[in-house]
Amino acid sequence: MNCRKVKILIIDDDSAIREMLSQRLSRFGFVADMVGTAEEGINKINSNPYDLIFTDIKMPGMSGDDVFKYVRTVIKKSTPIIAMSGTPWLLENSSFDAVIAKPFSKDELLDTVGQFVQIAQP
Repeated sequence: MNCRKVKILIIDDDSAIREMLSQRLSRFGFVADMVGTAEEGINKINSNPYDLIFTDIKMPGMSGDDVFKYVRTVIKKSTPIIAMSGTPWLLENSSFDAVIAKPFSKDELLDTVGQFVQIAQP
């Protein structure tokens, strides 16, 4: 899959994390939408096709787990979902396609994204 056409959704209640992810991904040609709640993420998922979803786990209201369950059971999509967590060891046996520990480096981010999409060099 060519990253120039890859659309990514970032769901995190921390605006600094959203901005950092968006900036890093855009340097590699990805198109990223950002939202601050799981509820907003679900609305975006219902109205836009995404190739990859990043979601924080702990957020006010619905959680990243709720996003995962919604995508898999309600709309029955197999879009890769990457969980972001400060406590990744709690997700070792989760159903997420990947888990990335906060804080993460640029290399960790790109390695994780590269598991699911092709990354072009800037």
